[in-house]
Amino acid sequence: MRTAIWLAFAVSRAAAAEHAPDARAAITRALPVLQRSAAEFVAQRACVSCHHNILPVLMLRLARDRGVLIDDSVLQTVETKTFRALRGPSALDQAIQAANLNDPTPNDSFLLMAAHAAALPPDLTTGVYARRLLGWQRDGHWVTSDFRPPHSSSNFTATATAVRAIRFYLPEELRAEGEAGVQRARQWLIGTRPASTEDATFRLLGLVWAEASPADLDRARKDLLARQLPAGGWPELPGYEPDAYSTGEALYALHESGMSPTDPAWRRGAGLLMSTQAPDGTWRVRTRMISPAEVSPPYFTTGFPYGKDEYLSYAGSCWAVMALLASLPPVASGPSVTRSAEESPAWIRSALFGTPKQLSALLDSGLDPNSRTTSGTTLLMMAAPDPEKVRLLLARGADAKARAVSGCDAVTIAASYRGTAASLALLVQAGAEADVPPGIRVRNSPLTFAAMTGDLENVELLLARGAEASSAAVSAAVTYGYPDVVRALITAGAPVRGTEASGINLLHWAVIADRPQMIPILAEAGVPLDATDANGYTPLMYAATIDFGDTRLVRALLQAGADPRIRNLQGRTPRQQARYYGHTRLAAALR
Repeated sequence: MRTAIWLAFAVSRAAAAEHAPDARAAITRALPVLQRSAAEFVAQRACVSCHHNILPVLMLRLARDRGVLIDDSVLQTVETKTFRALRGPSALDQAIQAANLNDPTPNDSFLLMAAHAAALPPDLTTGVYARRLLGWQRDGHWVTSDFRPPHSSSNFTATATAVRAIRFYLPEELRAEGEAGVQRARQWLIGTRPASTEDATFRLLGLVWAEASPADLDRARKDLLARQLPAGGWPELPGYEPDAYSTGEALYALHESGMSPTDPAWRRGAGLLMSTQAPDGTWRVRTRMISPAEVSPPYFTTGFPYGKDEYLSYAGSCWAVMALLASLPPVASGPSVTRSAEESPAWIRSALFGTPKQLSALLDSGLDPNSRTTSGTTLLMMAAPDPEKVRLLLARGADAKARAVSGCDAVTIAASYRGTAASLALLVQAGAEADVPPGIRVRNSPLTFAAMTGDLENVELLLARGAEASSAAVSAAVTYGYPDVVRALITAGAPVRGTEASGINLLHWAVIADRPQMIPILAEAGVPLDATDANGYTPLMYAATIDFGDTRLVRALLQAGADPRIRNLQGRTPRQQARYYGHTRLAAALR
């Protein structure tokens, strides 16, 4: 028996040693073009993207930890651009005021994951981002408003990255709430069936990060392995060919869950990656964003190859490199993350994360209830999500109507969290506006924020106190997928029959955002079911073009009465469109 064990160990060590030089050579070929592309992207684009900001930080930090030579100047440039929202004199004010809030998951959660990889210490700003993340949890999981498969449309990705970010950066004062949220997420991940490799990958990663039991990890690992094709790679969806994106992320997740690089399944996957790498070090991954709808900023090239496939190919190449890096032994543990020394006044931390009793003691000691930062963020705005602290501050004379330089007020901030109806009621009763008054410009109104969070109680309270049922609010609710909020806004008179300049209406948008539950609601409200946009696409044509991996959109539209005979500008019916792109399940549903 001892001899057999020794032989197995020796074979395993030999296989690992044989594999490592091949993996290192593939990594070395890939890094130069990946680094040049990242530097070019951040030079041209201010926004933080998951593909050219977050993934390069994670990849280059991992490469450094594995002893692979990187261009430190590129890493510094990318991190400087990526972490602007977390650094600087106005970062905390912007975080509290939700000035740049677009979608906490995976935008902010990926940002915090990259920050941890870069050893950014926890502080008040990261704490605000983590707290808001926790506040957006719904029935155990998180949703995303992004709908660009595969890398930006999965609730599994949103949930797993939220868990990771909360674990890294939620303030100690909220640790118990955070652990309860992680437990709810763990149960959702265990009990929810993935539909794609992206789902299965981040289900496994989420369970690793949520510290699930070995049995639950084993089941999730087996589910991901069951999706591996005989050639060794993973496809994005059943029936697709394997690609570097899905294969790379699957291997990375398997490694994080404890799988050895000497495992036969791992070696087959790594072998496919190394055999499909192009001579220039890249991997090509075909984009699934083939519809003409504009859902991203205008494309520009960074010098990375493959044209319209560039950004997904870049992300796929990053995942492929990270998978191969994970198979190498670490030579450094990476920089340690320690808590930074607080430079802000102590009362700010108490207002944000402390208890009402702590805040009361500060007020008793002479703290002005209308204290504010130089950017105008008031004590009341900091405390806005907590009704007990709001009640305390209002009783001590805090101005409920105060606005920051940005135009934001405590009502707007409270509405950017779920479960804050009590705070909103107190603020409005104290004279705060339920809507943005004339002459004030903010990025999102309180009602739009409430619609984004999916908090029906907040939405109904704001509507009852005079907030306008705006098209922006209903569009946000459709995008995030909250049918109860959409119904409430329609009942309150929100306009739903308008179109964008491109001719896209809310039914088009519901399809583009993969929200089949919205279709009967919007159709009943009178949104034109067979309207064509400037591209000649009906909602059903979009449903035939975009493959999210199921037929729910097609079936919902047909049940609502959509006409399957209307042709696009290329002369194709929806069924012909589905067949043209090889979407066999969609074509069958349109038969």
